[in-house]
Amino acid sequence: MAEQAVTPSTTMMIPVPRIIGAVLGVVVTVLVSIGIYTWGTAPSFSSLYNGLEPTDAAQVIAALQSAGIAYELNAASGSVMVESGRVHEARLNLASQGLPKGTAMGLEMLHEEQNFGTSQFVESARYHHAMETELARTISTMRNVKSARVHLAIPKKSVFVRKREKPSASVVLNLYGGRVIEPGQVNAIVHLTASSISSLSPEHVTVVDQSGRLLSSGDLSSSVAMTTKQYDYVRLVERDYEQRIEHLLEPIMGVGKVRATVNANIDFTQLESTEELFNNPKQTVRSEQSSESKRFTKSGGGVPGALSNQPPQGGQLVEGTGDAGVVPASSKPQNTSRNSVRNYEVDRTIRHSRQGTGKVQRLTVAVLVDDKVAVEEGETTRTPLTKDEIARITSLVQQTIGFSQDRGDLVNVINASFTPLEAVEDLPEPSIMENRWVQLALKWLGPFILILILILTILKPSIKGLSSYTPPVPVLASPANEDAAGNENAQGGVAAGEGAAQLEHQASAIPLPSDHDEKVDFARSMVQQDPKKVANVVKDWIGNEPA
Repeated sequence: MAEQAVTPSTTMMIPVPRIIGAVLGVVVTVLVSIGIYTWGTAPSFSSLYNGLEPTDAAQVIAALQSAGIAYELNAASGSVMVESGRVHEARLNLASQGLPKGTAMGLEMLHEEQNFGTSQFVESARYHHAMETELARTISTMRNVKSARVHLAIPKKSVFVRKREKPSASVVLNLYGGRVIEPGQVNAIVHLTASSISSLSPEHVTVVDQSGRLLSSGDLSSSVAMTTKQYDYVRLVERDYEQRIEHLLEPIMGVGKVRATVNANIDFTQLESTEELFNNPKQTVRSEQSSESKRFTKSGGGVPGALSNQPPQGGQLVEGTGDAGVVPASSKPQNTSRNSVRNYEVDRTIRHSRQGTGKVQRLTVAVLVDDKVAVEEGETTRTPLTKDEIARITSLVQQTIGFSQDRGDLVNVINASFTPLEAVEDLPEPSIMENRWVQLALKWLGPFILILILILTILKPSIKGLSSYTPPVPVLASPANEDAAGNENAQGGVAAGEGAAQLEHQASAIPLPSDHDEKVDFARSMVQQDPKKVANVVKDWIGNEPA
């Protein structure tokens, strides 16, 4: 029985599931490609300011928008981020506008418009608050200080000296986590605050941190503060001697082969003395003054009255003396006194001496020296030092510290074998992925590579499945064969089930699919190719059904 091959039609129908799958593949590929490209080409952002208040953040964002700088805002932490390449540009732009201003206002508060009824008390309070804010801003610029607050207690000036009170100040420091402030920084804050306020002494400045610890020493002239300074000075002197010894011996013994410890006894006693010396073996008269006085009395008297007041008989008048020169004839000197005063030159010497503090009274030095190490053919050999070598090292140490036998200095050099240090592993070399140029290459080439993979794995198979889809082509029997088969069926009294046999004969030329959907597609393709023949087969099935 001859079979006839049917040529497929160009208007054949593609299955709907295949069309839906291809469309979904194209849509997914496009969306994923857009997302990858956007992610890969998005600019990286760096922090511009952290922990801004809402008011400052709004002003900073408005300034960035006007400057055309892309930004990101973290509402939880108040951080403002800009493109990594424009951080410095953004900061300069904001600084020119005085941003961020901060919640506290300093001296710029004085430039604001004042109300007409502002009292002197309000003006004074504003000025004090402005001074506190300016000091807090200055202190916040120091290392390890996150923020600061300053409180000033400035009393009102009085015209009475006895009633004048001294001002005081308190500083609260908020340090960064895990950091400490050095004593030198604390002293700098104390003196900075004291120098900023008139008549404020450093003893009246108190500095504390956010944990409530007192950082300032209070009265700087107290014995405790002086003891602390003396201790720091002693440690500084000892450390200087130790560095001298190690710096001298390390070129001979090797780096890390010498350990030195110095104990310095320093006298901080302050002595003051004043001497006044008189040394003049030859006395020289500087001035002399002498005086002599005599007193006269009368030898007798008369009866009080007019006769007694008459001048004595035989009196003599001395020329040029007046009445005072009248000397009675019977008067004699009764009292005579002589005084003499002589002034001599005195050689006097005054000495005022003050002995300086910090004098070294005694030094005790201990030096530990490692053995000599030699490496031969990969083997390490340790050799102890000889007595001559130890004596030479001792002499060098004595000359380094300025050894004094009268002062009672002591130097002890000991040779001992040091415990070898464990070998330090080399740092691993950075991988190629840590290189900057590799990261930039991946950032720009990575999205294109991912998009290419999506096209090759999803988009291309979907389009190829649509373009290369070929429905199954059934091979139907010719009309002559069909008539012959019909006659044979009529003559032989074939049963009603012979129509199925005819389909089996047709199907024997084309393998039937096993899936139900594929069978439906197969039947539809047969209907599209030759609907007349399919109609005849269906009629044959209906005509051969048993009554």
